[in-house]
Amino acid sequence: MTSLFGRAKKAPKKPDISARIKELKSAHEMLDKQEKNLEKQMAEATKMALKKSRQKNKKGALFHLKRKKMLEKRLNQLYGQRENVERLVNAMETVTFQKANIEKMKGAQQALKAGIEELDVDEVTEVMDDINENIAMADEIGEAMSETVGADVDEEDLEAELAELENEAMDEEMLKEPELPVIEQKTRSAEKKRDTTQEILAELEGAPNVPVEPVTVKSEGKRDVELDAVTASLGI
Repeated sequence: MTSLFGRAKKAPKKPDISARIKELKSAHEMLDKQEKNLEKQMAEATKMALKKSRQKNKKGALFHLKRKKMLEKRLNQLYGQRENVERLVNAMETVTFQKANIEKMKGAQQALKAGIEELDVDEVTEVMDDINENIAMADEIGEAMSETVGADVDEEDLEAELAELENEAMDEEMLKEPELPVIEQKTRSAEKKRDTTQEILAELEGAPNVPVEPVTVKSEGKRDVELDAVTASLGI
C-alpha cells in the first residue's frame, strides 16, 4: 500500500520474549566464562608479583600488581553486567509467566461467559421448582406408606392385660409346692427317723435311775418291755 509520501511502513513485529530470554541466558553464560578467566589471570599476576619480589625485582613485581588491578577492575565490571542480566532475565520470565496465566484466565472467562449465555434464569428457576415439588411429593408418599394398616389397638388396654397375666402367673407360682424326687423323699424320711432316735437316746442318758417295776405283758399285742419301762419312768 502506497501513500502520498511513499510506501507505508510495515508494523514492527512484536518482540519474542522467549527468544530474548534465551539470548540473555546465553550472554550470562559468556560472562561467567570471562569472570573465571579473569580470576585465573589475577591469581597468576599475584603469583608472579610475589616471585619478582623474592628475586628483588621491584619493577617486575609492581608491573604484575598493576596488571592485577586492571584485571580486578574489569572483573568488577563483569560482575555488574552479570547482575543486570540476571535481573532482566528474572523480570522477563515473570512477565512471561504472568502473561500465560492471563491468557488462561481470559480463556476461562470467555468459556464461563458462553456457558452463562446458554443458561436461562427462568428455565433454571422452573427446574428448581420442579425438583422441590417432586421431593415434597416423595416425602408425602413415604409418610403415607409408613402409616399402620388395620385397626388401632389401645396401648393402655394391652398394658392392663399384661399386668393381669403377670399377677396370675405369680399366684400360680406361690400356690405350687415343689415336688421332690422319690430318692430325695426317702433320704429325708430316713434322716428324720435317725434324728428322732438320737433325741430319745440323749434323753435316756440324762434321766435319773428309777426302779422299774415288772410289767405284765398283755395278750393284745407284743410290746417291748424295756421301752414300756422307760416310757413309764419318763411319765410319757
